[in-house]
Amino acid sequence: MNDSETFSSYRVVEPINDDTPLPDLNSLLGILKRMRGCEGADGLPWPENDVSPGRRVSLARTERALVGLLTVLEVLHSADRCRVAAEPERHLDEGVVDGLFLACRGLVEWACREVRPE
Repeated sequence: MNDSETFSSYRVVEPINDDTPLPDLNSLLGILKRMRGCEGADGLPWPENDVSPGRRVSLARTERALVGLLTVLEVLHSADRCRVAAEPERHLDEGVVDGLFLACRGLVEWACREVRPE
């Protein structure tokens, strides 16, 4: 791949092998395929080149899960502050808060399994 072959605002990425077609990043399905394949939370492939391609994908997915976890925890923190400072009718429903905690647990459990070497 040469410097003139770029993906919209993405940097140039070397394919894993020459037979792998590059995803079309101007379409929804192409972007989703790229996201599922190798992107980290910043939208770029995992930056380390000294790990195997499979491990790069695993680390990128783990980073996305952890950024998702951070987002859920920020919502929970905001909900707790609202519970302390706001009127009860402005609080999040108890079921929503439980669901957010379950999402946190699930994301952490998945990330812990994914990070552990086999």
